[in-house]
Amino acid sequence: SEDVGTGVKEHGTVSEVAAAPAPRFTGLQATHVVSTPPRWLAERLGLFEELWSAQVKRLASIAQKEPRTIKISLPGGQKIDAVAWNTTPYQLARQISSTLADTAVAAQVNGEPYDLERPLETDSDLRFLTFDSPEGKAVFWHSSTHVLGAAAEQFLGAVLCRGPSTEYGFYHDFFLGNGRTVRGSELPVLERICQELTAAAQPFRRLEASRDQLRQLFKDNPFKLHLIEERVTGPTATVYGCGTLVDLCQGPHLRHTGQIGGLKLLSNSSSLWRSSGAPETLQRVSGISFPTTELLRAWEAWREEAELRDHRRIGKEQELFFFHELSPGSCFFLPRGTRVYNALVAFIRAEYARRGFSEVKTPTLFSTKLWEQSGHWEHYQEDMFAVQPSGSDRPASSQSDDSTRHTTDILALKPMNCPAHCLMFAHRPRSWRELPLRLADFGALHRAEASGGLGGLTRLRCFQQDDAHIFCTTDQLEAEIQSCLDFLRSVYAVLGFSFRLALSTRPSGFLGDPCLWDQAEQVLQRALKEFGEPWDLNSGDGAFYGPKIDVHLHDALGRPHQCGTIQLDFQLPLRFDLQYKGKAGALERPVLIHRAVLGSVERLLGVLAESCGGKWPLWLSPFQVVVIPVGTEQEEYAREAQQSLRAAGLVSDLDADSGLTLSRRIRRAQLAHYNFQFVVGQKEQSKRTVNIRTRDNRRLGEWDLPEAVQRLVELQNMRVPNAEEIF
Repeated sequence: SEDVGTGVKEHGTVSEVAAAPAPRFTGLQATHVVSTPPRWLAERLGLFEELWSAQVKRLASIAQKEPRTIKISLPGGQKIDAVAWNTTPYQLARQISSTLADTAVAAQVNGEPYDLERPLETDSDLRFLTFDSPEGKAVFWHSSTHVLGAAAEQFLGAVLCRGPSTEYGFYHDFFLGNGRTVRGSELPVLERICQELTAAAQPFRRLEASRDQLRQLFKDNPFKLHLIEERVTGPTATVYGCGTLVDLCQGPHLRHTGQIGGLKLLSNSSSLWRSSGAPETLQRVSGISFPTTELLRAWEAWREEAELRDHRRIGKEQELFFFHELSPGSCFFLPRGTRVYNALVAFIRAEYARRGFSEVKTPTLFSTKLWEQSGHWEHYQEDMFAVQPSGSDRPASSQSDDSTRHTTDILALKPMNCPAHCLMFAHRPRSWRELPLRLADFGALHRAEASGGLGGLTRLRCFQQDDAHIFCTTDQLEAEIQSCLDFLRSVYAVLGFSFRLALSTRPSGFLGDPCLWDQAEQVLQRALKEFGEPWDLNSGDGAFYGPKIDVHLHDALGRPHQCGTIQLDFQLPLRFDLQYKGKAGALERPVLIHRAVLGSVERLLGVLAESCGGKWPLWLSPFQVVVIPVGTEQEEYAREAQQSLRAAGLVSDLDADSGLTLSRRIRRAQLAHYNFQFVVGQKEQSKRTVNIRTRDNRRLGEWDLPEAVQRLVELQNMRVPNAEEIF
């Protein structure tokens, strides 16, 4: 499952590969469609039932020996009496409301996730989770992936690896052996078995097992055995049983599978379980589920709309960009797509000029000595492209396992700009008078993304960011953070995105002085409160080098996208020994802020394409104006009008296809989402005017050509979202 009851979770995206090493599967085979359950499945279930019976007796004995009243505090200040080791959150939910009892998927007890059927042990703060909350969805989809795992074991004889919930549903990775893959024709059968399991309303049962018991339960699953050895550090860990399924898992889960009213499997693909040897190929099946079939149907309708807005489809239809197998993970931007791309970059450059940023250009290729100094080679080597200059006989590989090898002759394409900006700061002595120093860089970045994770513009191997780094004093930090937040709000307002902020604080493996972390987190909290927008606290989710503010924007379909970020970094200034001369003449160390608003320009362009459904706002549009002559006699004047538009910096096309009627050409322009159509007939030609229509067929009437061009330039420079309405 997703985790192993030790507090360690794997929060993954659908494109992520399993990262932990594992033994090779010598002699382990999983069959195709199985007619009878595998022997190990029945043995595992028998042992689970034996352990479960013992646990039930043990807990009953505790409840009988220690009957005492405990106080349960509910949201809003209400307090309820309960009996320790006896009363469950579900029983309390039924006391409060039958609706709450029906809709609750799990509980939070003293801030920790908790099963509804697990007895309460002591005085507690209790909160109920429903599917409407992000935490509730995570529990619901995590339980659904257990159902999928059970179906895969029964139908395919699969050996389960892991099955987390994701932001958009769930998936399960499993091993089939013999080069077997899950065929598309098998998904409907798997889905039907999942639906049968949900209809059976099988309970989820939480079992605490010792390390030896865990080894016995999963003796036929090398994946689970490896996780037990690697992650179970205490004397026990939790296991969940559901029907025939028994899985290593921290939980919590639904009360029973019958709470899953609608479930649909969406796709099958491959993923990797990386080991010290060759990676093991796994099969991945993803899905979505809801409490009711009505919610599933609504989601399917929403998905159809999303598919119509898929940026890959829009990119092909509008001839914006394409991809080619000879450059996997990289995008070819055609002239129209480049127009949108450049408009986005120009927008950010205009903001840079207004906000005191200095744009720089840095190399793409660096010696790996730089990445060793920054720490990226140790932590990020697998995701970097390394190259070997001619004349060197050392092998260059981003996949090398020899961490001690010399890298004198190895170069690597930069996956981020921050180390280069540190070199730029350090190349000469710096004074406090130069701070804050704000360096911005649109340089191309390269990351060795797994081929299975590539998908349109959302994940590429080559991309650009509106990447900037701010070097400032500690006293300037809060003002700079507030300025970064204002930058975000201004840009997203123009792009038409709402957003949500999250403060991620010190993780367990942090580097640096705890007092410095506390101070930085307090600065970020004050800046967020001053900013005035809602924000969430993600305790322990910061980067190892500093706390950060993650920005989740929401598009027109309500989908979240993490694009922008603001991160504090205490480590790079130390690693590069960055210093400046302070007011008193002593050398001091600057603070580094990593900042991006768009994030990947390519990804943001894809998000925008889907959000507007290909109907681009005028200032971004690759289809601003099409000039349509009524007849061949007006074609020369139409070309003059087109040239006037182009001279003013506007995108203009001409449709003089005499084989189509005027109404057909107007309709074609509207279907192509041209913001405006300039129709010119004999009257317009004689008066040097144009008759204007919008893509929504609003008729704006006759305008003098120079005035119409000037108005379009004004609207483009204003970057308004509704130029057609306010023309």
